[in-house]
Amino acid sequence: MRSSLALIASLAVLAACAGGEQAGDATADSAAPATAAAALPPEVTIVATDFAYEAPDTVSGGMVTLKLVNNGKTLHHVQLLRLLDGKSFTDLTEGLKHMTPGSPPPPWIEDVVGPNSPEPGATSSLVRDLTPGNYAIICFIDTPDHVPHVAKGMIKALTVVAPTGEVVTAPTSDVTVQMTDYDWTLSAPLTAGKHMIRLENLAQQSHEMFIAKLDSGKTKEDFLKWGMTFAGPPPAKAMGGTSGQKKGDVAFVPVDLAPGNYLFVCFLPDAKDGKPHLAHGMIKEFTIS
Repeated sequence: MRSSLALIASLAVLAACAGGEQAGDATADSAAPATAAAALPPEVTIVATDFAYEAPDTVSGGMVTLKLVNNGKTLHHVQLLRLLDGKSFTDLTEGLKHMTPGSPPPPWIEDVVGPNSPEPGATSSLVRDLTPGNYAIICFIDTPDHVPHVAKGMIKALTVVAPTGEVVTAPTSDVTVQMTDYDWTLSAPLTAGKHMIRLENLAQQSHEMFIAKLDSGKTKEDFLKWGMTFAGPPPAKAMGGTSGQKKGDVAFVPVDLAPGNYLFVCFLPDAKDGKPHLAHGMIKEFTIS
């Protein structure tokens, strides 16, 4: 949910948890099961708990499936930050120690989209091309007390190395969704069953596509009210989607939609006024019959 570089400017509290990295397995998991039109690329499993990640320390780059397993009791997502100019995870955590609230994030980090939150006990996936380099896995999800999960230690280093062997191609999509400021445009209506969504960010800033299925009797307005405070139980079920995705980036999102009323939502803070994009109207309702 709420994520991206704009949030880092308010995370001076991260200094208290800079050592929160958890060691992961040395290798990634094997190939993923089939979905939509073709098999997914090799799978990297990231397990979220309250408040840490279990994940490989090193993975091969290229086209991969990032699978998020939520073993926590609350919502967790995967936001990747790529560290540019040869910077390391230690550079990131040390740099954040010296930040003050409202100061700009380091210029050598960029959003890299990951899978957004499923319900506790569930999974969500995303397919994307990973460039070799140093990364951080972070959960920026907010809480009613406005202490994001990263400030509770939910951050981990990840190294992506050059792929070897056969080149893996992108999956075949049947629906394209384009993000702009502040909307999503679909190439075709979504229907019940499995789809592979090609998600493109054509906007001038990062956006996410959090997918939620409204509870029976609940409305978009109920979600809007909840989404501004995160107080009380949400009026919808988290269905995954994508975290912060930078301008020009492309990702592929496998979904399996049952009948019901759904929302696309973006919680990212706006580059100009800092308000969540939700407050700018970036919420879209659609019905699966």
